[in-house]
Amino acid sequence: MKVSAFPRWRQLATCCALVTLAACSNMQPRPAPANTTPVANPVRQIAEPQATVPAFAPLASGQAPTPWQRLRQRFLLPSCDYSNAVMVEARRYASHPERFSNTWRSALPLLLLVLDRVERHDLPGELALLPYVESHYRQLPANGNGAAGMWQLMGRTAVDHGLRVSPSHDERLDALAATDAVIELMERYDREFGDWRAADLAFNAGEFRVKNALAGRRASDLSAETLARIKLNATTHQHLARLIALACIIRDPQQFGVTLPDVDPATVLHEVALPTAIDLRLAAALSELPMAELFRFNAAWTGQSSQSGPASRLLLPIVNVDRFNRALAQLPATNLDAWHVEPVAALTTIEALATALNTTPTALAAANHLEAGTVIVPGMKLLVPGAERGPERNGIGQLHTIKRGDTLSAIAGRYGISLKNLLRWNAMTIKSILRPGAILRVTEAAF
Repeated sequence: MKVSAFPRWRQLATCCALVTLAACSNMQPRPAPANTTPVANPVRQIAEPQATVPAFAPLASGQAPTPWQRLRQRFLLPSCDYSNAVMVEARRYASHPERFSNTWRSALPLLLLVLDRVERHDLPGELALLPYVESHYRQLPANGNGAAGMWQLMGRTAVDHGLRVSPSHDERLDALAATDAVIELMERYDREFGDWRAADLAFNAGEFRVKNALAGRRASDLSAETLARIKLNATTHQHLARLIALACIIRDPQQFGVTLPDVDPATVLHEVALPTAIDLRLAAALSELPMAELFRFNAAWTGQSSQSGPASRLLLPIVNVDRFNRALAQLPATNLDAWHVEPVAALTTIEALATALNTTPTALAAANHLEAGTVIVPGMKLLVPGAERGPERNGIGQLHTIKRGDTLSAIAGRYGISLKNLLRWNAMTIKSILRPGAILRVTEAAF
């Protein structure tokens, strides 16, 4: 079979699925073109059933296929017999079965997103495994001028393919934008090289290096052994071996002694359109999603002046979408883009605090999961509107971190304040013990 045209592989992969899927037993393969000539290239004979291909159970009526079943139906290579290098990498991945399963459990939300696009563009299933080879599906930030995101795109490559890369917004960390850019890139590589294997090599090494290494040959005409000998860095050849090895394990996890995780419906991600940009800390509070989890799915917005800059759209687990939308409806659209956590200095009410912060009690209550009329006590940490300010201007006043040898009198003298005020602002007495690392307020609080 030719690997050059994805619609053609899809036609032949359907034939292979007839052997392995009882649920598809009523399907009939379309006849091959009359001018098709069998060749000795094992990559081009992948439509032939192989005894090593494990059968997997048919789906119950009305049951949606798992991502693993969806992947198997799209894999081009039917077994692990591609090369010795593939088996080496497969055994390496499977050498820690529990860790392998856990990394895929963590990857599932983003894998589902990528797999949807692979299916939409009728691409080989192997390409959905690329982010695992690159990063284990983790949204890795750039180290200097290095690669970033789950696809590990270099900055120049990302910009050339329409992604924004800046200190405040790096779309290589945007799962949706980066995936769309890579899918477009892989389709172009396939048209250029006529082989998804060469497309993977080009993704790792660059298209011009692969062009030079092929020296005018069509990659689809090359056997596994010949392709492995073309002059590319060993790391690039290993990249392809790892991709195929992952497909081997997913095709037959029992052979490698691993268990693929079940899909929790709660991990399915949904894109939420926003009326205006929202601070991720506020989004986490409204959706009742841990900040670390929200940031994992929305890592592109990393403003320099705050922990997380405002996001113009969100990826949320489907189970969190309704509560987020209900809470968002209680906030004015002009009051979403900058929130921060701040401890309150004085006894007050949520209504009085909302007035001081130029927001509504409803908005403040929704952001902090509080009831109307709640009494706010000193030291309570609340999510409040407004950009995070420097310590000399924020609501808790300027702060001093106690060091060994500090005394109350010395601290008061350093900041030009009275000892009486220092004690009052920090609810201390002259006999209070100063513990290194503790924080003292050394100016009057804003509220």
